[in-house]
Amino acid sequence: MEPRKEKISIAATPAARWALAAGLALWIAIGFTPFARPRPLPADAPDGQFSAVRAMVTVCAIAQRPHPVGSADHDRVRDYVLGEFTRLGLAPATQAGTGSFLRYRGKAENIMARLPGTANTRPLMLAAHYDSTRRGPGAGDDAQGVAVLLETLRALRQSPPLRNDCIFLVTDGEEDGLLGASLFMREHPWRGEPGVVLNFEARGTGGAAVMFETSTPNEWLVRALRAAVPAANATSFAYEVYRRMPNGTDLTVFKRAGLAGMNFAFIEHPEWYHRPQDDPAHLDLRSVQEQGNYALALARRFGAQDLGQSQSGDAVYFPTRLTPLIVYSTAWVEPLAWLTTAALVAAALAGRRRRARGFWFAGVLAIPAILQLLVAESAPGVTYLLEWPLAGAVMAYAVWMTAPPVIGPGWRLAVLLLTPAASFLLLAPMFHTLIVALGPREGGIIVAVAALWTLSTVLPQLKLTAG
Repeated sequence: MEPRKEKISIAATPAARWALAAGLALWIAIGFTPFARPRPLPADAPDGQFSAVRAMVTVCAIAQRPHPVGSADHDRVRDYVLGEFTRLGLAPATQAGTGSFLRYRGKAENIMARLPGTANTRPLMLAAHYDSTRRGPGAGDDAQGVAVLLETLRALRQSPPLRNDCIFLVTDGEEDGLLGASLFMREHPWRGEPGVVLNFEARGTGGAAVMFETSTPNEWLVRALRAAVPAANATSFAYEVYRRMPNGTDLTVFKRAGLAGMNFAFIEHPEWYHRPQDDPAHLDLRSVQEQGNYALALARRFGAQDLGQSQSGDAVYFPTRLTPLIVYSTAWVEPLAWLTTAALVAAALAGRRRRARGFWFAGVLAIPAILQLLVAESAPGVTYLLEWPLAGAVMAYAVWMTAPPVIGPGWRLAVLLLTPAASFLLLAPMFHTLIVALGPREGGIIVAVAALWTLSTVLPQLKLTAG
């Protein structure tokens, strides 16, 4: 009879245990540290820059009171916006008529202005809406959006002219069912011209401004976003979630009509959304500054490129606190998924005789590996939340299964210190956003799953730290 082989356990030296504990603490701290946000630029900022303080003059003028369609204040806001476009050197026009979208139908009066370019390929269009609900003055939703357009126009007028035309569309009747946007896309002569649309919205009065929705194909849009604003806050996960929700904005209408575009918004303090507290006093100037930074940088980016070229391909994209926005083609999703799965199988087989007690962990990691393969085609934008934490966990697992009985300082310890990065850089920042966006119930369930997934990816480190 052949003697039974001894199964070798694994431990870490005291120094290695302290290093692993400190490493996990560091990644947790980094993961839960908020993203850096720009300070609002003052009224005397250089003319070519976007200033949130200057934009707030417009917000305060518009959001004095609720201004729903049909009210006297609605007409006051319309006349104010027309006057501001005229003051900034353009010749604005209105488009009045009846808009209809899905089951909604009603009157709307849009405002349009056009900044000519030097050699237009297709125009860029910036959009926001000027009507509010009856319950709130609409500082966030959407006076700030109108202010972003006007302050962006002012900055562009102080800079060298763009190559492409820039259309400024201030829609009406958004709160009544996207009526102004549907009216524009059904009847206006400019409706088919825009090469890209940037829409500015809000579902609250503060928080980080996020690019949360795109048209498809979107890889060219997201790469332009990264080039214009390297630290952009945008995730393909948010896009996958949003396109499955019943919510809609003016961009919904533009996308259905075949226009390419991106949607920007902030969502903190949703309890003040469509309420009296949606006023200038509660509006976060940093959020306005972020919206303006997106608008101005992208206006210059898209204003300079050939928007007449056809585009293809979607992207997976996400930010981290240590890198600019990461973008790669969805064509990489399945190969990466299969590669990581193969690495997991190899790690399990390589160490099964040496460390049989760790074999069960391969089964734990097989669940997200299989899930990633299942969602790769239907929702590729969410796969990065599985792929990169899984890749880190597989590398740590491979070290755990093939290491000598004691791990001390060396390359194995370095691997174990670095591999938790993906989990805490990608998963931890989602927790707060999910609770705010989806509410405590739905968001809480997803956060609990994400927390369990995070814990699973660092089991080798936790086991070695505990001794």
